[in-house]
Amino acid sequence: MKSYNFDSLKFATEGLTGFGCTVIQDDANLPSFMIPFSKRTNAQLFDGGSEKTHSAFIVDDVEYKRFFMSKFLNCIINGRAYSWPGMDPAANINYDQAIQACNAKGNGFHLLSMPERAVIDHLIYKSGFIPRGNTNYGKSHVSGYSYEAGEATLISEGKICRTATGSGPATWFHDGTRDGIADWVGNVWKWISGARIVDGEIQIFFGNAAAKQANAGATSTHWKAIMPSGALVEPGTVGTLKYTKDLKIATATGGAGTNSTSNFGSLAAASGVTIPEILYELMLAPKTGVTHSGGFWINTEGERLPFVGASFHDTSNSGPSALNLNNVRSNVNTNIGFFSAYPLSQTGKFTDFSQCMKGKGIYPRSGEARKIDAAINAVSTELEAGQG
Repeated sequence: MKSYNFDSLKFATEGLTGFGCTVIQDDANLPSFMIPFSKRTNAQLFDGGSEKTHSAFIVDDVEYKRFFMSKFLNCIINGRAYSWPGMDPAANINYDQAIQACNAKGNGFHLLSMPERAVIDHLIYKSGFIPRGNTNYGKSHVSGYSYEAGEATLISEGKICRTATGSGPATWFHDGTRDGIADWVGNVWKWISGARIVDGEIQIFFGNAAAKQANAGATSTHWKAIMPSGALVEPGTVGTLKYTKDLKIATATGGAGTNSTSNFGSLAAASGVTIPEILYELMLAPKTGVTHSGGFWINTEGERLPFVGASFHDTSNSGPSALNLNNVRSNVNTNIGFFSAYPLSQTGKFTDFSQCMKGKGIYPRSGEARKIDAAINAVSTELEAGQG
């Protein structure tokens, strides 16, 4: 494949959006449109949260400045995931295949993690705007908004199913503007890394280990269970937190079974059980005072991997909080896709491009931006010398 220089595209994208969107190239030198989310504490994201830095910004005990989130549901080109507009979103892909398509792009690229998804959902509920989407066969299911529609990319039995990425109105973006993430709600479900349940036991990665492409296999040692105190322990430890088939958060599963509710906010702690901050932080338990939008599905038998946000036919069960823990990792469907993400570990001043290597968890800046960086650093050095 011919190699292209996307510096101008990157610089124009950042300039036109006020750095609300950028372009990041992978190790095949192909671009993805990505949106930055800067480091925040739990206190900034939800009521009652501590001043702890949110887990999405902690990788291997190092605090990261921000992460970059795909602006568009990903398509797959030559085995790699890309965030491009106007595409048919990748679907009929299982959990491990979604991870593989993201990891294939180079170091740092990864399947959107539960901590990253939680940051975005917390910000949505803080803002008060709840995004709509393709939740009723190509259009919005919300009363009074059925005129909102996207461009069909999959039609089955005469009904529009998937729609082209970003083709819906601004209200189908996570923040209600075209500067946001398209199709956060609806179109296709989105596989999520860094969380699962096994026989109902809630298991997560420490921090945002998914951003380092941590092994997410069924037997991976990265999986940790959660005590009511919030401590992370080995799976199977007595007294860990679990989802039950009667839609409680408890320390015992109450047996295998399936259940669902149209509102994630219906989940509640079992009698005598304390829900720790980490579950609220990861949007794995509903916070009092938040009006959640989206359903919850559970199967407490064996390993179940999450997908979120609902799809083109989930109507009133759709919403930012929609969380499906009903399926095995091998599940594929025309209504299941994914987002990729990318971390930024850069700290302090802007760094020279030779240090900002692609695929190293460091944000590669464009040629034009590097000139600006050099000027900023020169001024910064001069000011520091003057203060000395």
